[in-house]
Amino acid sequence: MVLILNSSSGAYNESTMNDNRYYELTAHNALATSILRNGPDRELTCHLPSVLTTPTASAEASAVGDKPKKMTIELPWTKPVLNLILIGETGVGKTAFVNLLANVCAGTPLEEFEDKIKQDNEVNDLKAPGSQTIKPQFYSIVCANGQMVNVLDTPGLADDRGIDVDNEHKQAISYAIKQNFEVIDAVLILLYGGASRLTLRTGYTLNTISSMLPNSIIDNITCVFTSAVSLSFNLDLESLPQHFLDAPRWLIDNPFPQWVEYRRMLALPSTDEDLLDDLNESVHRGYKRGLKILSQLFQYLDNRKAQPAQSIFQLYDISMEIEAHISNAIVRISPIEDRRTRLKKLQADLQDQEHIMAVNEHYEKITMQRFYEMVDTGSIHNVLCTADNCHSNCLEHCNFPFTLDQETLAKSCSCFEDKPGVALLKRRCTVCDHLVEDHRQYRTRWVEDIRQERSIDEKSKKYFEAAKTQTEMTTLLMEVARKEIEDLERDIDDFMAEIKDSYEKYNKLSLSGNFIRHVSSAIRMLEYTEVTIKSQGADSETLDKIAKSIKRLEKKVQVLEVVEKRGKAKLQE
Repeated sequence: MVLILNSSSGAYNESTMNDNRYYELTAHNALATSILRNGPDRELTCHLPSVLTTPTASAEASAVGDKPKKMTIELPWTKPVLNLILIGETGVGKTAFVNLLANVCAGTPLEEFEDKIKQDNEVNDLKAPGSQTIKPQFYSIVCANGQMVNVLDTPGLADDRGIDVDNEHKQAISYAIKQNFEVIDAVLILLYGGASRLTLRTGYTLNTISSMLPNSIIDNITCVFTSAVSLSFNLDLESLPQHFLDAPRWLIDNPFPQWVEYRRMLALPSTDEDLLDDLNESVHRGYKRGLKILSQLFQYLDNRKAQPAQSIFQLYDISMEIEAHISNAIVRISPIEDRRTRLKKLQADLQDQEHIMAVNEHYEKITMQRFYEMVDTGSIHNVLCTADNCHSNCLEHCNFPFTLDQETLAKSCSCFEDKPGVALLKRRCTVCDHLVEDHRQYRTRWVEDIRQERSIDEKSKKYFEAAKTQTEMTTLLMEVARKEIEDLERDIDDFMAEIKDSYEKYNKLSLSGNFIRHVSSAIRMLEYTEVTIKSQGADSETLDKIAKSIKRLEKKVQVLEVVEKRGKAKLQE
């Protein structure tokens, strides 16, 4: 729905645009805004803003000055405090949008715009890979009308440095929300509005955001398309995830970076005067349009029912439980899967009558050999080596936070050598001498077990010894092998049960509705990155790291698919 300002009466009239809610400047003197749930006949009148002295912001707030300012946003809002989260792909202009909000809300006119952002939290190198914003940053903006706008600026997702960096950003964002907000008025998802279709990176970003947000906050999510104006906006909105299709959408071409560029060109001695005049006119035109869009946006925000922030970091905690369960399951299932594979091979070999005795000897060896298994240690984290044939508990009772990131593990754990100039993942463990990349932190430990008993039960043994022909012996051994496999499958069921509860709880609460969806999106993103950087001549170490990440995520999907399959089977019983 769209409301159009009548230039003569000052009233808003209802209009429709393909049943999608848009909020944008529709003409030079016409303003579009949302219907505030009061019916199509409601009329709103523009109120002149009052002039208030801007108080001094807190230490963590962006500085907005101490001169009396006039509110530049046309329509006032009523909430004394607005709590906002900005999130999106790296490079879409989240930090520039914070700068716009900080200047406009403080009543700063365009000619006095200044950078309000903490520069020690910015890379300030456009050629550097990854997000320009280093970590989540909380800003309290004291507005010219005496009200407060709290904004959490976040690092960009789909970081060029890889999935592990995105995971670190997700953790930092969750903790920042927990530290700074009790309630949230809105999550603003910033998207680049200059494209006709969503890129793979943007799709991955939206899937990541969907995995981070609970479905209880769906009415407080809005999409802000940057570098976008109504006449040139032609993004195929059907490519958005289903749960974002009905979210309000705002088109804004941020005047703040344009003003910065204008000031830069103005300082150059050789800049053409006509070019400067055109740019100045364009910036001022965009500024006026931006003010109207922000006015509409704040009316929308004012009409949102604040949601508990707790639901966001609770969902993050559940996702971390799933990650830990999956990692543990993969380690515990691997030796069982190896045994099942060998037993299946034995089952096939037994069909060759000429090798019955040799196969029987191998079978005895399989079932009587020493093996290791993972034993739960409760809340205690340990650093374990997962290299082939190494079952070392390299550090028990870790005194640092749980992490899935191996580079963070290398920095935190004392069992790894500290060699300057050696890449973190290539440093060796002082306990087992394997690389950092072969180690994981789990809430389990390796325990050695040696089973001395034979795997053939007494009844099968009796039949075996009484068998008169090679065929009879083969049949008996195949039955024993089949029983072994069934026992192993029951063990796997027990492991999957550890994941099932957290997985179903997450799927019920999250906006994505499916943990697998985000993992699969991450795999597609990595595969695309692998092809792209390979064509650009990337070194083998980088390609190997991506290949290992893909393999690790594929194992996660396999585990989760088994959980889903067995859960559906139980429902049908």
